[in-house]
Amino acid sequence: MKKFFFVAALILMMSLMPRTFAFTISGADIEAIALQAVEKTLEERGETRRHEIFFTQRAPDLKLPEGVVDIKAHIPAQISYISLTPVRAIVYVNGRAQRTVSFTATIKVYDNVLVANHDLRIETPVTAADFRTAEIAIDGRNEYVKDIAEVEGLVPHRFIRAGSPVTKSYFQQPVAVNTGQRVNIILNYRGIKASAKGIVMSRGRIGSLVKVKNETSEKILTAKVIDSHTVEVTM
Repeated sequence: MKKFFFVAALILMMSLMPRTFAFTISGADIEAIALQAVEKTLEERGETRRHEIFFTQRAPDLKLPEGVVDIKAHIPAQISYISLTPVRAIVYVNGRAQRTVSFTATIKVYDNVLVANHDLRIETPVTAADFRTAEIAIDGRNEYVKDIAEVEGLVPHRFIRAGSPVTKSYFQQPVAVNTGQRVNIILNYRGIKASAKGIVMSRGRIGSLVKVKNETSEKILTAKVIDSHTVEVTM
């Protein structure tokens, strides 16, 4: 019985003794592993553009018990280019998790896109002279315009300030026909085409639908705007 109490007392004393550590791993090494994990994740997701990664806080130096040390960094499924991305570095010793170091990373990705040379007005067709190419920090969208051919001849549906990058969603087709305008109507009936003269009853853009009155039959038809002189009715 005395031996039992002696062993129990020894275990209790050992549990209360300060823990001894074999070595220290630097916070810089932990940060380097976390940075490498973010870089690898970006590469795996096909990100080849110039980018910068900043951690918003420094990792502390960690004292670890003796054993084989491994550090694994965990990156979330969604990486944000406009807000903070959480990163966790888990430190293992002999296969057992010892410490977790949490980071938040700012990831800036840059791309060469078209930006407005000057203020672009609503409903004013744009040309190559309205833009220049500049490198900007992007927000993860893929709609940024890189080739003037994507928007040339279109019109902004919103005011665009000088120096702003543009996306295709900022533009639309210009108004091609107006109310009261005389146009050619192409009638397409089961592959057979005929033509007639008509009067547009509402303004429309290329590709949009408008009401048009057949001058001969005076019927009101729904037609697709082809260009500034032509609409098409499919029956």
